[in-house]
Amino acid sequence: MASGGGMEVEVRVVGGARSCFVALPLHLIEALSRTSASGDLPPVLALDLRAAAGARWSLAWSGAASRSRAIEVAQELAECISLPDGTIAQLSVAHSLTRADSVSIEPFSEDDWEILESRADLAEETILQQVGIVYEGMKFPLWLDGHNIVKFVVVSSSPKKSVVQLVPGTEVAVAPKKRKEKYQDVQKQGSLKEQVETKALLRVQAADRKYTHKFKSKGIELGVVLSYAVLIHPDTAARTSFGNLQLVTISSKSSPKGLTEQGKEAGQKKGVAVPKRTREVVVYILFSDSVAKGHVMLPYSIRHFISADTHSLVYVKKYTANVKKDEPIMKMCPLHFSMHEKYVHDNSDLGGYEKDTWRNTSVPLENGNFFQKAPSNEHLLSADADSISESMSEQKVLIKHWLIGQLKELAFHAENSEISSVVLPAKVLIHFEVVDGKLRKGDDFLYLLTITFENPAYNNSQGNVEITWKAPTDDFENLELNFGRLELGEALSFDSVVDDGFDNDFKLTRSSLGWMENAMSDVTKRLSVLVSSTALRLFNRLKLPFPGHVLVHGPRGSGKTALTRAAAKYFEDHQEILAHIIYMDCSKLAIGKAKETRQTIEESISEALLHSPSIIIFDDLDNVISISSDPQVSQSSSSSDSLVRYLTDILDEYKDKSRNACGYGPIALMASVQSLQSLPQELTSSGRFDFHVELRALAIPEREALLKHQVEEHKLQCSEEIISEIASKCDGYDAYDLEFWLIGLCTLLPLALSFLLPV
Repeated sequence: MASGGGMEVEVRVVGGARSCFVALPLHLIEALSRTSASGDLPPVLALDLRAAAGARWSLAWSGAASRSRAIEVAQELAECISLPDGTIAQLSVAHSLTRADSVSIEPFSEDDWEILESRADLAEETILQQVGIVYEGMKFPLWLDGHNIVKFVVVSSSPKKSVVQLVPGTEVAVAPKKRKEKYQDVQKQGSLKEQVETKALLRVQAADRKYTHKFKSKGIELGVVLSYAVLIHPDTAARTSFGNLQLVTISSKSSPKGLTEQGKEAGQKKGVAVPKRTREVVVYILFSDSVAKGHVMLPYSIRHFISADTHSLVYVKKYTANVKKDEPIMKMCPLHFSMHEKYVHDNSDLGGYEKDTWRNTSVPLENGNFFQKAPSNEHLLSADADSISESMSEQKVLIKHWLIGQLKELAFHAENSEISSVVLPAKVLIHFEVVDGKLRKGDDFLYLLTITFENPAYNNSQGNVEITWKAPTDDFENLELNFGRLELGEALSFDSVVDDGFDNDFKLTRSSLGWMENAMSDVTKRLSVLVSSTALRLFNRLKLPFPGHVLVHGPRGSGKTALTRAAAKYFEDHQEILAHIIYMDCSKLAIGKAKETRQTIEESISEALLHSPSIIIFDDLDNVISISSDPQVSQSSSSSDSLVRYLTDILDEYKDKSRNACGYGPIALMASVQSLQSLPQELTSSGRFDFHVELRALAIPEREALLKHQVEEHKLQCSEEIISEIASKCDGYDAYDLEFWLIGLCTLLPLALSFLLPV
């Protein structure tokens, strides 16, 4: 929607500006505000200038006011777009802009590319801060540091519009500008253009581990888990131009600067390098309304194979199958994940360490145990010819049932489309889970099926090798498959991450905390603002003070931990938010060294930025930051002072960056302390931890409500009369004491009542 047409303006070119955003004179800002129905202007405006001679320029404004009555434009930008100083033009404004999913750019010259290579760590962060809108063919500058300016040209953008807005989440692909022949550069540019138009960046949502098919093997009932398809919302598919039952590749987005790398290659990189590409899988896309918009629902095996934890970002790229007609050679290998997990609040050492977790990934055999762990350095089966022949036959049965499970899920989402064939890429993940039988229920059996061909020409491009299997949709059970040659491979090991979400054993919910209903309501209302980009933009438009973060205070056992964790869990489960939760037990952080404590907090904040919207909980923050009430004792230690300065700097920086349309994603912080006076005032001031919620010591009604919840959670047999009596007699008991004594009372009720509750 355009406004302001016909308004004559003057343009002045100014030096010293370090942004492609222009500055508008105050009288023009006021005039544009009056044309808005709400009286407020959006964070970014696209300005269209037309000179009398027919020249036209597109510019962006994000709130800056000029020092004169003219529109002020940075000298470097004016040179790039050939906008003369003193230009008189007619102004029109677009209040709503199409957001760019992806943009392809290339350095203007070989010299620009060489500068960019030396400062690659700044480019991605800087472009979103300095550039608001782009259009195909646009030339623009980027200020990388105090003296380096790199100029770029926009090759293409998706979706295809005349002007699109850069926003957090827009993928910016930079094509290299080597000193090569012109023909080679054009060829590379065309390849990049095609790549950008078929790729999207989506946030990961964990899929339920439901069974798509069940079958029995050697008396063991196995469930087939979806591992050859991912789910997205139809609206997300429409925005990203993906179709139902379309083949795509999924790969994890590289971690941004500031996150710690783990694995064998960590610490080996020197200087700035192109981020390492992680493993990728080829899968089908399925439409589902159960997926949050802007997300892709990834099954368990796929998340671990590409090492993408829940709420992280992944690339989804259209894939063109190159089907081979030759007879395939298939190899089935047990799959092992070496998990990397950070026990921030359960580990006194504070640092991250590897949790080496072997999955039971073997096949049922006639001899010995039905399932056996496959050693990583030995063949899966013995060398006995008869045993190998029989085992291969069993492998084919497993593959067939896995395929039946995948086809059932594809058919369920196919609607009116008929599945006449499926395409298997060079690498396929196979996932079973024990449903019932002689093994432990829930055990996983993971395999990697690789497909190659004897033709040596194909092996040079193994990633483009596929095979098509005909699949009758009305009779999957009698599916006939041509396996070609099947081989049994050794167990494979891959690094991965543990991403089971926020404390799945935590049972308290928002509705179960009835005794602190008012406090819960206050906390969730504030958090709903902090984790909402729309709400934060509204605060900025109305020029309201930035909403500060949540601080819960009260005596020990008053329910602070339960309140903060239940509130965070509510937003993690909220289907429109899916907040990423990071919980830090500061009482355990305090055991470690000050340097380790700060490093843990830094890593948690980096993780929150990467997975936003996020909520960080600092439980018992006064254990690492506190002020003594004793006047004879020094008010705080140097380590505490350093941590206070760090947190205040982080809170202030986040407040400033979140006001920028191209700044940080939404993050909310919650902290709990026993007393407001235990924290320095600078941490509890406006815009920091300024939303204070007080919890008092548990009174009889609160103790009774808490006891009822504990009875339900632990499935105890206890009458309401006994619960009421315990609550009335346990004055001064906190939540921890009540849970401890309740379990004991219900276990040895007669003796316990006579001993602990004398009349």
